[in-house]
Amino acid sequence: MRKILQDGFFKTIFLFFIIPLKVFALDSVVFNENILSQKVVNEINLIGKELQEKTGIFIGVAIGDQVDFETLLDIQKKMPKSYILLVLSKKSHKVDIVGSKGSLILIDKEAVLSPYSGTGSILPILATKKGDIYNAAILNGYADIADRIAQARGIKLENSIGNANRDTINILRILIYGFICFALLYYAQRRMKRKKNVSN
Repeated sequence: MRKILQDGFFKTIFLFFIIPLKVFALDSVVFNENILSQKVVNEINLIGKELQEKTGIFIGVAIGDQVDFETLLDIQKKMPKSYILLVLSKKSHKVDIVGSKGSLILIDKEAVLSPYSGTGSILPILATKKGDIYNAAILNGYADIADRIAQARGIKLENSIGNANRDTINILRILIYGFICFALLYYAQRRMKRKKNVSN
């Protein structure tokens, strides 16, 4: 009972004091519980500001260490009319992308959150468990969302970092598939040649 009361009190403080201060500042990183580095926060804010100026769509990030996922979702109540919010809670082991309908249709949410390398831009990095995975995953995912919106609206972002991981993996995949196809064709050609020689 005491724990429930403490959690309820913390959530109330979180909603009425912490969230409004962060969101009203209009920074793209609306909540950061000592996870993202200042360098990554600055990069995200730069991309988010340009995208909002050019499209009117706000993309926010809410990332918590001890704050649970459901509490982070309450930040949506303070969002602008057109928004997308990337939410990650270490405590709940959960990540998701939420937002207004008009904004969400501009991105392929399932692709961004795909666990497969070369498709997803967040979960494959988190799954590696090597290095500073949260900074890398959030920045990569945020940039991916921004690029998808920019492409859907037909604009170019000067501050876009692109999705280097996905592009590199896609290039490697093409090279590998190309090599496999070449090897199969070569094998088939050799086999046909051998049959022809035997029949003669």
